[in-house]
Amino acid sequence: MRTNKQFLTEMKQAHNCSKCLGKIFCISINEFGITRCSYCNQIVNYPKATNEEMIKENFSKFELIKSIELRKNERKEKYYSFNYELNDGTFIVIVLSLNFEPPMIINAYHVRRNYKQFETSLRKNYKRKFI
Repeated sequence: MRTNKQFLTEMKQAHNCSKCLGKIFCISINEFGITRCSYCNQIVNYPKATNEEMIKENFSKFELIKSIELRKNERKEKYYSFNYELNDGTFIVIVLSLNFEPPMIINAYHVRRNYKQFETSLRKNYKRKFI
């Protein structure tokens, strides 16, 4: 598992031009999945922070799903966040959109926070929304 410092070093190595030096990373992705620097518009192959193998390994382990969140964006599109609790107490979030055929993974990431504490916080702050 990489540290945040290692990841930032990889990001800086992936794209380092004089226009962007010292600025916050600003990434744009077009409809074809091409990633560009938003400052200079150069195509850049940025490293991914997510461990894709971990996501693939756990995606079909439905017994690990502890909660599902329904979310709506500003365009009123619905997304479902599936929270998978791992053996070490941390969790994976996989966000799906059912607006596509087949359903599409919108986002997936590992959260290095205790799932039980996260759920307790959710239930405390959003108790009217829990079923």
